Amino acid sequence: MAPKNILLLAAVLLSVLAAAAASVGTSCQPGMAIPHNPLRSCRPYVLQRACGLGGGPPPPHPYDWTSKALCCQELAAIPEYCRCSALLYFMDGVVTSSGVFEGRLLEDLPGCPRERQRGFAATLTTPEECNLGTIHGGPYCLSLTGGDRRDAQY
Repeated sequence: MAPKNILLLAAVLLSVLAAAAASVGTSCQPGMAIPHNPLRSCRPYVLQRACGLGGGPPPPHPYDWTSKALCCQELAAIPEYCRCSALLYFMDGVVTSSGVFEGRLLEDLPGCPRERQRGFAATLTTPEECNLGTIHGGPYCLSLTGGDRRDAQY
């Protein structure tokens, strides 16, 4: 009787793990694992680094370390498996399940095209910037830095 109980327990445990793994792909949405309008503190940092913009007097260094720290802190608070999706929402926006458009905090500015900002924002998880892990097992968002976005978790 004990082997049957062990098999039943193993089957139940396996189904629970499978359900949890399946839910990971759907939880990377604003209001779930990602906050609504994510990475607001990253916008000033992206503008400083991509285009030398920041509003106010120029920082004493090439960029303001405080804005980088705030951005990295906000990105670090997002689960590793959702960071690339959060960056994608930050850059391009998303229509939520309730039909509301959120995100896309990057916009064309005089002397600072959106694509330049987007290119820098895609590197925020890299070792040179925030050095944060992602769903890809390292500090890179392959879906944002190399063309193919099919592997982003929506």
